[in-house]
Amino acid sequence: MTTRRRLLIPFLLLVMAGSLLAGLWVSQQPTGRTAWGSAPPEVQAVMWPEPRPLQDFSLHTQHGTSFDRNALTGRWSFVFYGYLACPDVCPMSLHALRGMHDVLDSHNAADDLQVIFVSLDPEHDTPEEMKQYLGWYHDDFIGLHGPLEEIDKMASAMVIKYAEHIDETGYRSIDHTSSVMIVDPRGRVVGALSPPLEPQRMAEQFQRLRGHMERNGI
Repeated sequence: MTTRRRLLIPFLLLVMAGSLLAGLWVSQQPTGRTAWGSAPPEVQAVMWPEPRPLQDFSLHTQHGTSFDRNALTGRWSFVFYGYLACPDVCPMSLHALRGMHDVLDSHNAADDLQVIFVSLDPEHDTPEEMKQYLGWYHDDFIGLHGPLEEIDKMASAMVIKYAEHIDETGYRSIDHTSSVMIVDPRGRVVGALSPPLEPQRMAEQFQRLRGHMERNGI
């Protein structure tokens, strides 16, 4: 078995477990004529049946400024969890987020949104490294770091799963949820963009979700 395949198996198991939990949660939610139940299928694919509130947390950006729950209000936020040494999923996802931002910006629909990268490896991901790393993608992207217990407070409401993995050669990786979580201007987790992450598709999914929520006063 190749090293890449050995690394892929735990990640696939993590994704399957997360999908199963999400499926069970969704199946237990009422549908009927609720905002989710009455939404078109393309919105249901992104929107969660019920918004999930965030608990208080305290982190810092790559620029050294404080970032807490209040920083997720007043605009739409796209939140992705990963780590700087991630070999493929994180770079591809950030590239897709940059593309999505560009698509929305071309339609004058990016003024009220922010893209946030949360480090799951704060012991190794320094603020200076995060600043340089995220600068390759977009100057406005926000990188968050801090104690894992504070990161977990933010991640728990978003149903984010992650686990460190070290193979027999000593190679270290972190398996993690690869979806982009959507937080509305009221600071609630309202949905997720799932892989494959394609900029045009992501922008269209978000616009449909936002339109449905605004029309229904959610």
